[in-house]
Amino acid sequence: MRDRLAVFLVILAVAFAVIAGLYYEGVLQIAVSDTHAAHHTTHAILFGVLAVVSLIAANFAREKTV
Repeated sequence: MRDRLAVFLVILAVAFAVIAGLYYEGVLQIAVSDTHAAHHTTHAILFGVLAVVSLIAANFAREKTV
């Protein structure tokens, strides 16, 4: 059960990383105040941090081997 949670969190981290890249490139324009801006660096940083936090949570959620 814990391994499934860890795998889910890694998949979530990959999704956050992709979203961060799309925001940084200006492809994704969801929930932004200035839709004409080329890059949304603050959103990219936010999703990058969420990706890192998801990976840290996955490390804690996985089964520990002795």
